[in-house]
Amino acid sequence: MRNKSLFRKAAALIALGLAFAVPVSSVFGEETTASSAPAYAPASVIQSNGTEGWPQLTDTASDYFCVMDQDTGALLGEKSMNVETPPASLTKIMTCLVAIENGDLDAPVTMTETGVAYAVSGSSNLYTQVGEVFTLRDMLYGMMLKSANDIATEIAVFVGGGSLEHFLDMMNARAAEIGCKHTHFANACGMPHEDHYSCAHDLALISQEALKNPLFREIVHTKEYTIPATNMNEARTFQNHHKFLVTEEYAYDGIIGGKTGYTDLAGSCLATYVERDGRTVIVIALHCLGMDNCLADTRKLCDYGLDLFENSSIPNLSGTILEGGLVTLPEGGSFDECETVSNEETTESGAVLTSTRCTWHGRDVGSVLTETIPVTSEPVREESPAEAAAQSEGKAAPPEAAKESFSANAAGSVKNGEAESAEVSRPSSDFVNIFLIAGAAMLVLIILLVVVNVHLRRERNRRRLRNKPRSDKDK
Repeated sequence: MRNKSLFRKAAALIALGLAFAVPVSSVFGEETTASSAPAYAPASVIQSNGTEGWPQLTDTASDYFCVMDQDTGALLGEKSMNVETPPASLTKIMTCLVAIENGDLDAPVTMTETGVAYAVSGSSNLYTQVGEVFTLRDMLYGMMLKSANDIATEIAVFVGGGSLEHFLDMMNARAAEIGCKHTHFANACGMPHEDHYSCAHDLALISQEALKNPLFREIVHTKEYTIPATNMNEARTFQNHHKFLVTEEYAYDGIIGGKTGYTDLAGSCLATYVERDGRTVIVIALHCLGMDNCLADTRKLCDYGLDLFENSSIPNLSGTILEGGLVTLPEGGSFDECETVSNEETTESGAVLTSTRCTWHGRDVGSVLTETIPVTSEPVREESPAEAAAQSEGKAAPPEAAKESFSANAAGSVKNGEAESAEVSRPSSDFVNIFLIAGAAMLVLIILLVVVNVHLRRERNRRRLRNKPRSDKDK
C-alpha cells in the first residue's frame, strides 16, 4: 500500500510538472506553437547559414539574434529570431518612439503614484517622488540612458493622456503597424509580465523605425546627460549603459548607440546600432547568460553585418522611386543572381505604382516602389512652309509635304530645345511668304499702271493727229 501511495505522489508531481511546462518554456523564450510562428530549428542552429552563397556565422551564447540592414530591411543573419521571449528594457525603444511621435517634448510632466510605484529598490530608476516635475525631453534621456523604470512608466501615463492602459494600446497598435507579429506590451518599461513579450526580429523592426527619427538617434548616441534640478531634487547626471559607446575597453568604431536590458527571465539583452561607409546595421541579441557574453556576440554580429555585405542600387528601374531602391548582397555578389517579383497597381489619377521584391536564393534582400505617370498628350502638328504657301493660294498641301512637316515637328518635340526653336522660326517663314506675295502683287499693280499709262499716251497722240488741220496742198 505504501508503494502505491508513493507511486501516486510521484505521478502527481510529474503531472504538475507537465502542467507548468508550457508557461515556463514561454517565459524563457523557447519556441511557441502559435500558428504564426515559423517552424525554426533548435536554438543552436543559425538559420541564415542555410542560404546558398551566404556568409556563414559561428554559434553565439545568445539564444536568439537578428542582424538587419537599416536601409533595405534585409535580414543578414538570424538565429530563432521569431521566438517570443521577454524583451526586458528593450521595451523602452518602443516607449521612446511612441512618446516622441505623440508627446510635447517641452511640456512639464508631474510624477504620479503610478510612475513612482516603479521606483523599486534593486531595479533601475531615478528614485523620483510624487509631485516632482520634469520636461518630457529630459525624461526620455533618463529612460533610455539610465533605463529608469519609474520615468518610463510616467512617460506612458503622460503621453497616454493620464492612462497607462491607453499608452499600452498605442504601443501595441504601433507595433502592428510596423509589422511586428510576435510582440505584445503589457507595460512601458519591460518588467516581467506573462503577457509581455517580443522577439529579435520584431525588436529589429521597431529599431529600424525608431532610427528614422533624428531625436531618437541623438538620445541613444548621447554618452552622458544631466537632468537639471527639479522642484524636489538636485540635478542628476548619468551615463549611457551601452559599453560600446562609453567604455574604452569595449569601444566600437561606428557605434551609434542602442539599449541594454536584463531580468532574470529575459537574461542579458542588447540592441545595437552601428554605421560605416554609408551603411547602418541593427543587431538584436537576446536571452544571453551575462552581459559580457552578449557584448562579445554583438561585436561579432556587427562585424559580420558591416564587413561581409554591401548595398547596391537595383538596376533598370523606370519611373520615380518612392521607397527603397537598394539591395543588400554578400560582398562581391552580383544582382544577376537575384530574382525579382513585381506587382502593379493603377491609382485613380492614372499613375502606375510598381512594387518589386528582390530575393537571393529565396532570401529577401531589398525592394523598391516606383511610380510611372503615363504620357497622354500627343505631339502638336505644326504647318510647314509648303502648307502655308499652299493655303495662301487656296490649294491643299501635297501629302508628302504634310508628312515631312509632321515628322519634323514630332522629332522636334523629343529633342531638347528644338521644339521651341521650330515654334519661333515658323512665324518668321510666314512673314517672308506674306512679304513675297505682297511684293508680287505690288509689282503686278505697277506693271498694270505702266501699261495703262503707255496706252493712254498713245491714245492722246492719235487723237491729236486726227484733229490737226490739213494744209492747202492737201486741199
